[in-house]
Amino acid sequence: MRFYLHLCFVVLVLSVVSCQKKDTVSPSVAILQPLEGAVYFVYDTVFVSITAVDETELVSVTAKLVDANFIPNGAQSVVNINATTNTGAAELVIDDKLIETAYYYVLVTAFDGANEQREFRKIRIIGLPKERRAIYFSASSGNGMGAVYKLDSLFQASLLWVQLNQDVKKICINSLDDRLTLIGNYSTGLKTYDIKTGAVVWSDDVFPVAQTQRYMDVASYKRDVFTAIYDREIRKYNLSGGLNFNEPTGIYRPETIYVDDNYFVVEMELVGDNDHFLFVYHASTHALLWTLDVPMDVVAICELQDDEVLLFGNEGGNAKVLHYDMGNNEYWEPRQLPTGMLLSAVKMDGLSFAISHENGLYAYTYSPNYLNLMRSGIVYQNVCFDVDRNTLIAASGSSLEELSTIGQLINTVVHSDSITSIDIHYTR
Repeated sequence: MRFYLHLCFVVLVLSVVSCQKKDTVSPSVAILQPLEGAVYFVYDTVFVSITAVDETELVSVTAKLVDANFIPNGAQSVVNINATTNTGAAELVIDDKLIETAYYYVLVTAFDGANEQREFRKIRIIGLPKERRAIYFSASSGNGMGAVYKLDSLFQASLLWVQLNQDVKKICINSLDDRLTLIGNYSTGLKTYDIKTGAVVWSDDVFPVAQTQRYMDVASYKRDVFTAIYDREIRKYNLSGGLNFNEPTGIYRPETIYVDDNYFVVEMELVGDNDHFLFVYHASTHALLWTLDVPMDVVAICELQDDEVLLFGNEGGNAKVLHYDMGNNEYWEPRQLPTGMLLSAVKMDGLSFAISHENGLYAYTYSPNYLNLMRSGIVYQNVCFDVDRNTLIAASGSSLEELSTIGQLINTVVHSDSITSIDIHYTR
């Protein structure tokens, strides 16, 4: 009898479960605010108002900002739904300084434990203009000690920004977080400063003494700092100075660095053989993808388009340019450059590049393939491009000049010591 009752109970439970209907109805969601096509600026708050209801229950409701490829930009919030009115609200702060002017979407997602409903509202966000705040340059005195100077955005007043007890080979600026990083030829470490206060944020004293050449190159990309060390090592640091990539390079000495979203490229010299190679790493995983022997000492690596760059350098003391396809790991020579030594090169607007040569300053346009001498007889040891003013900032000895992209002199500042490096601080 007891067994019979137990069996009946099991059958009854199974019958009830089998009769229950599977939840196949998605929640209902409507976005009330913002309005379609509403315009916002960086640092604005997008106020989101919605209604959401489900025939069973709402497990979660979220709101976030996504771009045209539905990639979140960081602004998101949980939406609490009032059980009586079925309404909810959220505030999405647009706090990404690097966000570009474009159309974006407010994405609201409601989930009932089985089904998900997504609704979109198209808005437009106006990014911050990339404006020049100041120009920073380093200089070294006759005793080998260096300093960094700040020149205002109008190219008028320069002042000592930080005095150093070491030489300065190169500076690089992270405008997103207002940081300046520097290295020296013989300094024992590299230092990162807060641009607003001039205080050291972090440093890494890699060597115990400063006896021989120590650093070859430094580059800042987004929030990371990359450096090439003379003692055959490459390093990558995060915003706080944490070492998240440390690669001994064996018989190769790293010299010139290039970084983009996909690749981390280091040009290296085979020690004792004056033979040069490109080492191409995956930007995120740091895995070595491939290497390539190149017929020159690479001075600068400049973005061209897609996964392609231009390599500027010298072979046998004469300038050379190569077009390198990183994805296919192959190069070719798009044109010959004038006889003589190349000192520096930088990408300008579009497919145009500025080349500092011992004969003067050249403008090179990749397509159509055209080379023009902008300033003859002036040797610029360093040159960078101002994307805000569409001008060149170039150092010749102790003089710092601002030039148009056709070589016309706009501004000049004469310094007391030879200038070793230049970089620009932007609003973002």
